[in-house]
Amino acid sequence: MITISKFDVQNPRYRNLLNRKGSIPAEVETTVREVLKSVREKGDEALKYYMKKFDGVDPDKIGFFVSDREFDDAREKVSPEFKEAVKRACDNLFAFHRRQFPAGFSEENGDGVILERRYTPINSVAVTVPGNMAPLVSTLYMNLVPAIVAGVPNLYILTKPRIDGTIDEHLLYVADYLKVRNFLKISGSQGLAAVAYGTEGIRKVDAIVGPGNNYTQMAKKLLFGEVKIDSVAGPSEIAVIADENANPAFIAADLMSQAEHGTGFEASTAFCLSEDQAQQIRKEINTLCKENNLIDTTKRSFDKYGDIFVVDSVEEAVQAVNEIAPEHVELFLEDYEAVLDRLTNAGAVFVGEYSTEPVGDYFCGTNHILPTCGTARFSSGMSVGEFMRGYSVIHYTEAALKKNADHIVRLAEAEGMKAHALAVKVRE
Repeated sequence: MITISKFDVQNPRYRNLLNRKGSIPAEVETTVREVLKSVREKGDEALKYYMKKFDGVDPDKIGFFVSDREFDDAREKVSPEFKEAVKRACDNLFAFHRRQFPAGFSEENGDGVILERRYTPINSVAVTVPGNMAPLVSTLYMNLVPAIVAGVPNLYILTKPRIDGTIDEHLLYVADYLKVRNFLKISGSQGLAAVAYGTEGIRKVDAIVGPGNNYTQMAKKLLFGEVKIDSVAGPSEIAVIADENANPAFIAADLMSQAEHGTGFEASTAFCLSEDQAQQIRKEINTLCKENNLIDTTKRSFDKYGDIFVVDSVEEAVQAVNEIAPEHVELFLEDYEAVLDRLTNAGAVFVGEYSTEPVGDYFCGTNHILPTCGTARFSSGMSVGEFMRGYSVIHYTEAALKKNADHIVRLAEAEGMKAHALAVKVRE
């Protein structure tokens, strides 16, 4: 399963990790382009056709939207313990995300000139969330809470319905708890096309966020520019940096937490300081996988991208992790403060042996929607800013324009923009 090797920047397993990408077959793009074109041209007719073809449901029978009755039933079905867990997780998310709200400003630059920066929420957002096989309730509230904090007035949820037309009650409860009742029983590239272009029965939105399979990700990629897209997400990953005192069972379990996604493209990587420690971690992985029936679930990912690298120093590990730029980094280090300043490329950093990655996935208040496949080099995780747009307000006075007209005209004429220059000259 997981591989142990001495770290070197030319190590084939390390190079394999750096070259890792999610794989979307070429035929997926061909299919998605056809679906997008058809829905754009034929609207509900095409949407219904593809829902029958791909998802095996008939929108004419089940409807596009979840009914009030279904929301009411969901509240009755879910356990009190689940309701309490949702409440506590969302409380934490609201508390953390409210501190991210961008502050506008206004400044006076002399001669009566006033320049402002203002922020306003995006008007409408669609959240796509898997829900048929594995209802990702955490993904739903991770997307909805920052959008609610931003003040988005129109929120829609897209989820693949079951064959009988129902939606998992846990997803419905989360939506209802957060007071988002525009819940659509549509999914895949056809669902994203419907909200991106608008149809007779589906309103066009301004932004699409959320995870999905290859067809969903390809649709998001192709729809970029038609609507705002959060990202084209790749498979999950984790990198652990451990010193001599790190608990091997804790490291093993955390590496398994990403490998269990099971596509075969997830990466679970650890950097430790001795061969003996590496062997202990691998032994714990083998034991925990057997005891918890997780061998088949984790094997594909561990075989391809499961590595324990033995490094000469923590500094060497930090440099390697910065190069990987992983979604999650865990620091099993007594002296983690010095490392934090040097660890520049990561979606989220978990410090200490009790800051296990699932704490961030579900509960603590930070967002688990993070850059993957090395994009943490230039991308950030989900935040309130994702659901807002900033713009400037310029109030220039006559005195200021006359004072600076020559400078503006020279700059415009240097670019060959005569009309730009003229717009200033006529005001002199």
